[in-house]
Amino acid sequence: MDIKQWGTPNPNWLIELLLYWEGHINSRAITELFAVTRQTAGKWIKTYHTETGLPVDYQASSKAFHAPVFHTPHYISGAIDEYLDWRQLGLFPNRSHDTQVSETQGVTRIVMPRRFVAPEIMRPLIQALDSGTAADANYLSISGSAAQERILYPHTFVKAANRWHVRAYCEHARDFRDFVLSRFISVDFDGTPATFTAKDDQAWSAPVEIILEPDQRLTSQQKAIIEHDYGMQNGQLVIATTGALVKYTLDDLQIKTKMLEVNPQAQQLVCVNYADIKPWLYD
Repeated sequence: MDIKQWGTPNPNWLIELLLYWEGHINSRAITELFAVTRQTAGKWIKTYHTETGLPVDYQASSKAFHAPVFHTPHYISGAIDEYLDWRQLGLFPNRSHDTQVSETQGVTRIVMPRRFVAPEIMRPLIQALDSGTAADANYLSISGSAAQERILYPHTFVKAANRWHVRAYCEHARDFRDFVLSRFISVDFDGTPATFTAKDDQAWSAPVEIILEPDQRLTSQQKAIIEHDYGMQNGQLVIATTGALVKYTLDDLQIKTKMLEVNPQAQQLVCVNYADIKPWLYD
């Protein structure tokens, strides 16, 4: 994994990130990224243990250092985005905490509220996902009145609609579903090998194009502005995605497919290949 960083990488950040979310770290994770020896990596982990007081024990069976669940990190923010950004992109900040964004150099941004995801929820999900096995979960659904027990076989973490999901085969639904990480009440590692994997998830692997155009009720000048905003070619914006992500993509762009806003300036973009994407809309 390539390191994308700001400034000098802090090994304590990586050590804590993996201990917090995965519950363990081996020397290889450090040696590969920092180009140091295994002895140096082990020394850094022990130094982290000394500085933080966190119980970190080496287990010969797994050749890794393990830590219990903890909720007072010293070098990371504890936000799930931080871990999953690292997992996907190798994003490696040198700051000790993911602080609130302040206005510097004439730049600021809105900081959206985070949905809380606990490490005790993520650890068994990560273990199941990485090993291609099952997790036993209790999950709260908006459509249900109480938490339901589900056996899940996760294959991908997904960020959409400003929240993280895990895509998994659900034995209860007998199909692949998306589960919001903040709605798990408890998760235990099961370890049963998955019968259905990502390659069996047809909606996940089905390529779909969403074709967008400016609302035709806009004036020619307004449509030209929208085309410029999105860098459209021939008056269209073509978004390549998969069947499972069609609805999320439209939601993030605030595009309605069942009805149009009375004022065309409110939505601005419309989908012009509704027939192609309709099979992937679940409402």
